[in-house]
Amino acid sequence: MKPTPSLSLIGLAVSALIAGCASSGGSAPSVANPYSSSGGSALGEVKVNTMRVFGDSYSDPNFTSSAGTINWATQMQARGTVTKSDIYAIGGARASYGEARAFDRQISNWESRGTGIADGDLTVVYLGHNDMGRNGSPDNNLTNAKKGYSDGVNRLIAAGAANDNRRLFVTQLHDWGRAPGVSSLASKQVIGWNNYIASVANATPNVIAVDMYTVFQRIFTDPAKYGFTNVSTADPSRSAIDALFNDATHFGNRGQDIITRVYQHYLTRGWDWANSVSAGADAAGRINQDIDNGTLVLGMAEQKALKPGFRLVPLGMQGPQPFSFTPRNSKVFQPFANTQQGNASAPSGLALDMNVGSDHNANSSRVGVAVFQQDQARYLSTTALRNSKQFTSDAVSLYWNKPVSGWLLSSQLSHLDLNFSGNAQDDMVQRTLNNNSKGNTWSFENKLRYPMRSGMFNVTPWMSLTSQSHTLDPSLTSTLYTTDVMFSSNRVNEWLSGVGVDVQADPIALGGRKQLQFGGSLHHVSSLSRDTVTVSMQESGSPGVVQREIFPLAKIERTQLGLQAALSVAKNLQFTATYGTQLQDVKNTSSLMLKAHVRY
Repeated sequence: MKPTPSLSLIGLAVSALIAGCASSGGSAPSVANPYSSSGGSALGEVKVNTMRVFGDSYSDPNFTSSAGTINWATQMQARGTVTKSDIYAIGGARASYGEARAFDRQISNWESRGTGIADGDLTVVYLGHNDMGRNGSPDNNLTNAKKGYSDGVNRLIAAGAANDNRRLFVTQLHDWGRAPGVSSLASKQVIGWNNYIASVANATPNVIAVDMYTVFQRIFTDPAKYGFTNVSTADPSRSAIDALFNDATHFGNRGQDIITRVYQHYLTRGWDWANSVSAGADAAGRINQDIDNGTLVLGMAEQKALKPGFRLVPLGMQGPQPFSFTPRNSKVFQPFANTQQGNASAPSGLALDMNVGSDHNANSSRVGVAVFQQDQARYLSTTALRNSKQFTSDAVSLYWNKPVSGWLLSSQLSHLDLNFSGNAQDDMVQRTLNNNSKGNTWSFENKLRYPMRSGMFNVTPWMSLTSQSHTLDPSLTSTLYTTDVMFSSNRVNEWLSGVGVDVQADPIALGGRKQLQFGGSLHHVSSLSRDTVTVSMQESGSPGVVQREIFPLAKIERTQLGLQAALSVAKNLQFTATYGTQLQDVKNTSSLMLKAHVRY
């Protein structure tokens, strides 16, 4: 049985519109942020369900409010980052056992309420100031404080505070000895205490040591650079403007705002890296589809066998322009708008394509090699416009297509080199940073099609199986608030299955040169298996300490619909309307594109 051409050139646009992800399952972001309501990392999308806080006066809203200062935890909730604050911190509290305000009593108070810890919750521990006191603790090694702290953290871990979709922040202190009312003897103890906090985080994944030391050390060293004129004496009247301390031992509003920003940074830093690990999935999917459109399906649409031998085929020549101009005899096909959100452009490429066999042989195999480059950067993440990451990709693909008894088999092996560029800026701390990193993706897709004819329709059901493997090279990254961080992660493997059907109606003559044609596609992609992403982070300020966050890849179940109408009004002029959407989220993924095509 000879395969019947199933798609015309016009109908290909529908497949290109919605199948980029259907082939590979790639989407952005593919790694779920445990604190994201929508999968993104923009600050407005990061939403902690309940933030549970254990600490002292630095975290006690009752104390800071009485001093005329807005507490960092209050700021987090007021800005929408946190839905609910459950604060057990008490002014004067210590990590050591033996006081009504101590860490262990705060945990017992929480346990007595029976609220538990749910996915999307954040637990914060911010203690140690009072264990040192104003003159430094006589217990130079802070043995009692460490005992109480470790026991408390272990109780929280046992309660689920560090499960996969939760985080436990253990907070390192700023240089407590620099406060106006504190002896400089405390400074040495802060170093030892912070090293201990880092060791606590090092022991358990999803327990994160929050570096509150580095950013304030920079401010103490060069106040003017960060907009401060006074970092040594208390000045409550200026503590919201350019003075750091509101009283002898506490920051004012501006200092509390910096604390807020540091916590916000830690909410997304591991997720940003994890999401980059699989950034090549979407690009690989578009490459697979471009090869189909430019070589395999294009030949089917021409409704004739291609001549044996080599030919050069431009691929992926699409863009957001409202008009496209195509040479009259050109084989270049320009598909329509991509439904993916963001600034991604389709890759452009060139294939060396070969038809192996004799002229007009329907069973001739097709083999080729294609090269692609995606020049336009795509934004992967942003946090209140302070952080962003984008990537470009270069790829080489090998493909093979073979008709067998009315079926059409195809295989495509692609290797993508990914180049990431990160940018960070915060006017409050007067820092602008640029970071670069690299990664790669391997993609192997096998697809089986069955072209057939039904009445006035060409119908092509298909199924696919795709294997992908993603990795990022370890990268030393500068951050706005902490010391430099060495990021690394495991290689991530995934298997995806796809099924779909492409339908194209015969042209309807409207008189003269006018004709109307309709087409559509319905695709569904599912993940069969996806590895968990484990992100490892080594901060330069804590040598030898490796902190780990675990991010399960969310299971993909995505159904995409595309519809198109094309109206030819003259030999060289055509208008098209294309609609695409993901059925699981029609409101946020629908896309309508109207275009005019002029041939010259």
